[in-house]
Amino acid sequence: MDSRDDNDFTPLAYAVANPSVAVELLSMLIEAGADVNASVDQGKKYPLGLAACSGNVEATEFLLDTGASVNAKSPAGYTALIETIYRLHNSESLLPIIDLLVHWGADLDCQTDFGELPVTVASRLGRFDAVCLLLNAGAEGAPLNWSELARAVAIGSDDDVAHVLSSTGLESEWDRFGRTPGLLAATVGSIAKGQLLAAYGWNVNEKGRNEETAVMCCASANHVAMMAWLLDKGAEVDAVDDSMNTALILAAQNGSADCVRLLLDAGANTKVRNEYEDTAIEVASTTQVVRFLQIAGEDVGMISQEMKREFTGLSKYEFLKCHPKEYEAGKRPRYGNANPERMDIEFWRAMIRAGCSAYEARAQFGDTNNLSEPVWCFSRFGCSFTELPDGRIVQIAGEHEDYYDPDFCIYNDVIVHEARDEFSIYGYPSELFRPTDFHTATYADGYIFIVGCLGYQGTRDFGMTPIYRLSCSDWSIEVVTTSGDAPGWIYEHRACITGPNVLCISGGKVAVVRNGEETHEDLERDYMLDLTTMTWK
Repeated sequence: MDSRDDNDFTPLAYAVANPSVAVELLSMLIEAGADVNASVDQGKKYPLGLAACSGNVEATEFLLDTGASVNAKSPAGYTALIETIYRLHNSESLLPIIDLLVHWGADLDCQTDFGELPVTVASRLGRFDAVCLLLNAGAEGAPLNWSELARAVAIGSDDDVAHVLSSTGLESEWDRFGRTPGLLAATVGSIAKGQLLAAYGWNVNEKGRNEETAVMCCASANHVAMMAWLLDKGAEVDAVDDSMNTALILAAQNGSADCVRLLLDAGANTKVRNEYEDTAIEVASTTQVVRFLQIAGEDVGMISQEMKREFTGLSKYEFLKCHPKEYEAGKRPRYGNANPERMDIEFWRAMIRAGCSAYEARAQFGDTNNLSEPVWCFSRFGCSFTELPDGRIVQIAGEHEDYYDPDFCIYNDVIVHEARDEFSIYGYPSELFRPTDFHTATYADGYIFIVGCLGYQGTRDFGMTPIYRLSCSDWSIEVVTTSGDAPGWIYEHRACITGPNVLCISGGKVAVVRNGEETHEDLERDYMLDLTTMTWK
């Protein structure tokens, strides 16, 4: 019953991690000898913590009833209580689970090796209802570093705030996380408390220790009405924090669609990049947020890999379902023999559905010693993503891993997603469509124009720009010959239609030869390609 798999998980650990697990199954496992206090994942997790983090109150209580230690700690000092606050901070299940753990004697002031306590974690994540529950149960409040006004704003009533203000006036001291009372009001989402603070001179554009503003606090917590009130009071739309995040980036990342729409209506700049060079659409976490940003002019091809799988109807997580014979028959990449050749290879289709790496496929089929050739994979970088007017999505080529990895491969295939979990794979001769990555793929009048490529070392034609035209009716591809001043061997650039039959290329890199050495430089200016005459301007 306590046997381990490659992830160091027991059957009981897997069972309790399932939020829908039946208590009858847990009872059967424990009666058969499963240890409710057996740590898993190299000692980092316990069954109780897994059950609590799943949000299943009944399963959590059952484990406690059968002897699970409520205060078991990971090597870094994390208990079920702290783990639950982290995992369920956006869930309605948080308070019932906390209440249950407290009832069973959870240590309210336990501290991790990083100085985190239950109340401080709940406060940082904006779950002041959980903070209130913990304080009422006896947790120490001093670590929050709350002034009387900050406490009133965070967990008190409007009358409490008014009373403190009348006694002490407006205080701007920071709490443990560098938040002023005004920022706490925004995090709570209380317009009434904001109005009380404003009456005493609160500046709605003040910043916290991390340079965050009240509008950013609303974006992270999805407080639309409070954000609208702040904007009406003159709050800045495009202020940045110390990580160069704007409120729009934070709202997109948080999946706060209504906040995203409000910020866009207020003129938020969609082009701002944070310290990781991500724009709002690149961190967008829901399809609705992506659609709002797309309407605002952003390229849907820039969304994250997770969002691409959601858009194409592929599961976020799926095991590789493939017979060993199918793996052996289809594991190697190969080019098509026609223009196009439909590649009905079961292993390839299974890899697209699973989204796993080539190494994971090798490991599943015991093929980790045969590294002379790469294994076909759809977990790729530099793979374009183009949405057609009829809703179909086309993903083109891309690369897996870096050049030194045994599974490094640059592909030249086209995957057409017709509907959720319905797709076709097309292959092409390499002499017709070279292995391509970090290109752009722009739709225009029934065709996708594929521009640029990094490609394999030694195959780059410096000075020319590779361009292909892919038919969206029969998926045939052709090389496009152009005239005029081409940008050169470009990659990681951007492309968009800027006028009737005009494709604009901007940004990215260009590979050139200087003094006999290959070098890669920034593309300094924009280039226009007339799609009627195929002339660069």
